[in-house]
Amino acid sequence: MTSPLTSGAAPEPALQHFLAELVASGDASAAVALAGTGERIERTAAAGLARRPAVPASPATRLDFASLTKPFVATLALVLDAAGRLPLATPLGQIFPGAAPVLAAHPLADLLAHRSGLAAWTPLYARCRTREEILALLLSGDLLGAPPDTYSDLGYVLWGFAAERRLGATLARLVQSQVLAPLGLAAVAPSPGDRPDVAESLLDSAKDVELAAALGLAIAPLEAPPPGVVQDGNARFLRRLGCPLAGHAGLFGRAEDLWCLGREWLAPGRLLQPEAVARALGEPEAGAAHAVGWQRRTAESIAAAPLGPRSFGQMGYAGGSLFVDPDRRTIAVLLAHRTRREADVNGWRRRFHALVVG
Repeated sequence: MTSPLTSGAAPEPALQHFLAELVASGDASAAVALAGTGERIERTAAAGLARRPAVPASPATRLDFASLTKPFVATLALVLDAAGRLPLATPLGQIFPGAAPVLAAHPLADLLAHRSGLAAWTPLYARCRTREEILALLLSGDLLGAPPDTYSDLGYVLWGFAAERRLGATLARLVQSQVLAPLGLAAVAPSPGDRPDVAESLLDSAKDVELAAALGLAIAPLEAPPPGVVQDGNARFLRRLGCPLAGHAGLFGRAEDLWCLGREWLAPGRLLQPEAVARALGEPEAGAAHAVGWQRRTAESIAAAPLGPRSFGQMGYAGGSLFVDPDRRTIAVLLAHRTRREADVNGWRRRFHALVVG
């Protein structure tokens, strides 16, 4: 299949200049940007080093998707729901009878739309030793009580465990067979390892240390990961426990691959059905910031500010973002490896989106 990046998309000087500024600021070591419609990629650019000392990033470079993994998992959830294999309306307690009663009553969709009451995050790798201990902690109710609409990595981890329990296959295998293969995304993979086209990450886990301290936990920092290994500490831990892909993070791929996923949600029909996408995105409930798989363009969604009011997207801590503007029929991808937790990544995203719509 001909790649959209090799069938008419040209380097864009304005995007190139923007990415050069981003890299020169020291906030990112490598970055790729593209913009297009549901039919084609129209503009693209890349800057920085995929590998030190002298391997430049290019549109073909694969980077850590981080939380951009979530929309792939949500796409899988819609596929399984449509096939009747794992309905989104299934109460969690049907899959895990031992779950805390409040959690057991929630449908699986609530895990993916951040409506379960689970905490945003906890350092699983510092609190647990095994997969069984992780599951027990998630189901115990000890992590419940978060305010409504709290963005939660843990909900996606738990949905991944539920899918594996019900279907008898790893989440990585399910995503590969039900999402990546049908969409032709052969370059997307969980932690692909030290391959020539994979960018290295220079980001350590200082943010995890900061978040853990706010929870009253003291944890040791993790160094930047080896090339081709996910940066997220919990996803790294699950990988060591034999879970190749965590529900909330872990995939690597190209900017083009994110465009392909965004296209399926903008103009469904290759894999998803329009009615299922409409239900998943739904209408905002009292200003809710999240839908199944995505963040909404709300007043608080400052990264998406230049985009239209019906826009939806996802952002990853590693530095990437994917936003879809249905009114403009526009898909915008900024895929980067940030270098420090202090970086104002949302500021760069706003500038990028202003370039795209301008």
